[in-house]
Amino acid sequence: MELRAITDLARLKASIIVGLVVIFGMIIASTGPTLGLGLIFGFLVGFFISASTNTINDIMDREIDFFEKPNRPIPRKGISVNEAKVLFSLETLLGLILAFYLSLYSFLLSASVAILSVLYSWQLKNILLVKNILTSFGISSALLVGVFATNPEKISIEILLFFLLIFIVVVTFEMHKDIADVEGDGKNEKNTIPVVFGTRKAAWVVISLYLLSFILYHGILFITGIPYPLLFWGVDVIILLVLVPIFKLINQHNDIEYVHKTRKLTMGVLLLITVSLIVNFLART
Repeated sequence: MELRAITDLARLKASIIVGLVVIFGMIIASTGPTLGLGLIFGFLVGFFISASTNTINDIMDREIDFFEKPNRPIPRKGISVNEAKVLFSLETLLGLILAFYLSLYSFLLSASVAILSVLYSWQLKNILLVKNILTSFGISSALLVGVFATNPEKISIEILLFFLLIFIVVVTFEMHKDIADVEGDGKNEKNTIPVVFGTRKAAWVVISLYLLSFILYHGILFITGIPYPLLFWGVDVIILLVLVPIFKLINQHNDIEYVHKTRKLTMGVLLLITVSLIVNFLART
């Protein structure tokens, strides 16, 4: 078993991000200046549940990956299937034990995500939109895991809107990726929006989600009474500038290179939106 295979299965960067989202949820729900060891446990809950989700997905997709992604850990024999299954079990167990330590609500939500990830990898991934919805829920729910760990009564309209924003940001990312992967998904009979309805209509969906994220961003600013310093006006300018190449996606939806280029642009802007709000939330706690 290669160490690199373990980190590749976990999709290290993605799992670290999920762990940080849990920490963010804990901080904005806290009433004191520090959460001590709980922050570390919160990060590990997000990390291990995300890692287990990614690991089981690779286990279930191993036959497709032998042809489509031969450099993934199982096809390249960096780890055996049985070893990957043991790893998945350990990741899930550690994530749930730590979630139970945080709170009962954090445990129940984490367990729900873990169960849904198995069902998704086993049977649900080829159902239209289920892939996008469950992937997005798994990441965005990390925010609520953190809130539940600190103060379940802290759930507010602004936190729910932020949860929705993270959800839509991930859906946008996934949908944009589906346009680029349409050929391979079609061969493997995956029912994504681009495969079923075509890449042009999928491009319209991506643009609509991008605009919806912009609206939610301003909705959160308005509801929380956040003033509009130069930072937020700068974000607005960037958002509007990126609209030009994004709308060109309608006519260049079959150009895979352009799809990848605009995907990086949209995700850069959506990440900027999310980070700017996180910074403001943290500054107010």
